[in-house]
Amino acid sequence: MHKAALFAAALVGIVLPHLACAQALVVDGEEIADAKLMAAAKAEGGLYAYGVIQTESMTEVLDAFRKESGLKIEYVRVPTSKLYDRVVAEFATGRLDADFADLTDHTLIKDWMSRGILAAHKVPWHDKIAHALRDDNGYWYSTVRAIQTIAVNTEMVKEADYPKSWAETLEPKWKGKFGMQSIDAGGSALTLFAFLRIKVDPKSWDKIAANDPRTYATIAPVINDLVRGRIPAAYATASTLSDQIQNGAPIKIILPAEGMAAFGAMGNVTATAKNPNAAKVYVNYLTSKRGSALIAQAGSYGVHPDSPSPEAAGTKYPPQDKVWNIEAEQWDKIHETWVDEWKKIFNRK
Repeated sequence: MHKAALFAAALVGIVLPHLACAQALVVDGEEIADAKLMAAAKAEGGLYAYGVIQTESMTEVLDAFRKESGLKIEYVRVPTSKLYDRVVAEFATGRLDADFADLTDHTLIKDWMSRGILAAHKVPWHDKIAHALRDDNGYWYSTVRAIQTIAVNTEMVKEADYPKSWAETLEPKWKGKFGMQSIDAGGSALTLFAFLRIKVDPKSWDKIAANDPRTYATIAPVINDLVRGRIPAAYATASTLSDQIQNGAPIKIILPAEGMAAFGAMGNVTATAKNPNAAKVYVNYLTSKRGSALIAQAGSYGVHPDSPSPEAAGTKYPPQDKVWNIEAEQWDKIHETWVDEWKKIFNRK
């Protein structure tokens, strides 16, 4: 039996009791879902979600959602490039069982929208959320905004040599010592390289390429090699680094002097959702003050404007209004040409 079918079968038998006693979902005085939506969601019992954020970084959020909403959720993590293809293929053949899905690439999320894969659902605080972090019509929200930063292996780099800025990482002394994702790994990579070029140094790509960095297809092997001491330093995602530090890895996160860039996992309810109401509650929860605070505890920025800054592995991050986010319109202008230009500079096919 298909995995989603097994999940749906597990929900049978819990419908009627919840229908009779469904109440609004209110946490710390914030109404995340009204009684009508909760009744419909509890009748469905739960949802099946595809996400691009590492499972370890979502565990606390998912556990709290299950406990506070009373809904089940099965979360399947797949990297952006693979998840885009998977969802398109499943949707085209009528087999898309996911009730929620997200991506980190503006171009690909727009493609999903044009194919009719995502449904429009506006969360209660839609108008409070910054324009760069949502679709105006409610087709996606940047629910989890991971931070791109600098990291060093403390067993390989002396404290006196830690780079204090992005600009320092461009210097020749780092030749052969940095690891990073390829620009086409997903929205995280493009956001980082756009930030370096726009905010740090228009010649940053040439300077990085001259330092002969080790380039990887995704972030996972970057982190793995940094932890294992195969590379002394890296451009990496703060939340993933925090998970490693908490597990005892000899890693130091550095907050660069020029600031940081964040990229969002953009998603919403799917148009084919078998549990659309449960999925709506989940999207409301992720974008709420409560959900955004949990996301911050895991080392990423939430989307709600009143959410706190992340604080993880002993690192306190700046207020979210100090973090750079690329606008969808700017992404559209640079995406294709800058990716091609980057590949030429770094001699990548």
